[in-house]
Amino acid sequence: MNKEEQLRIDSWNNSIQAFGKSYIFSKRAQFYSNWNKFLTIMGIVVPLTIGATASGYGFDSKILKNTIAISIPLSIIQLIISAFALVNNWNDNLSYSLEAVNDYNSLSDGFKKLGKNPPENYNEFLKSFEILETKMTSRSENDAKYNIKERELRKGMRYALREFQRKCVGCDKIPISITSTDCEVCGNYNRSLIHKILFHG
Repeated sequence: MNKEEQLRIDSWNNSIQAFGKSYIFSKRAQFYSNWNKFLTIMGIVVPLTIGATASGYGFDSKILKNTIAISIPLSIIQLIISAFALVNNWNDNLSYSLEAVNDYNSLSDGFKKLGKNPPENYNEFLKSFEILETKMTSRSENDAKYNIKERELRKGMRYALREFQRKCVGCDKIPISITSTDCEVCGNYNRSLIHKILFHG
């Protein structure tokens, strides 16, 4: 295998990896965005409901008392989740995830173009590859601050392998779905419903 062919292979491999990382952060962004919407809705709906009930039925009505009784536990839940979001910096995580999705999509496309149609001049090819690789390395170093789990990496790998129609080195199969398997390279990422609701990835 000559050096040009090896560089093309490396370009395709990096494109697949970047695509998988993009998927990982897109799922994280979706998680944080959904919770932010929930907290925003709760912060608006609960007081508005109490106010509308008081306005419509009066301050001494039984309906208002029942509405307040229902709203109290909802407000407590909202406060707990809001505190958890604040301590764990969910807004920062959301911003970073959205930024990472854009960067990894761009990197994946860039490497894919090199793999498909590399420059005829090897030095130009190598230079373009190294520029993208440097960007990817820098992004990966930043990712380390956000604790990507092995489970997420396996799921991202499966998603990328399915998209690129490549065989997994672990199970030697081309994924046809995102359903988890027993493979330790592109599977084994199932979680309970509660875990899915409360934790990203």
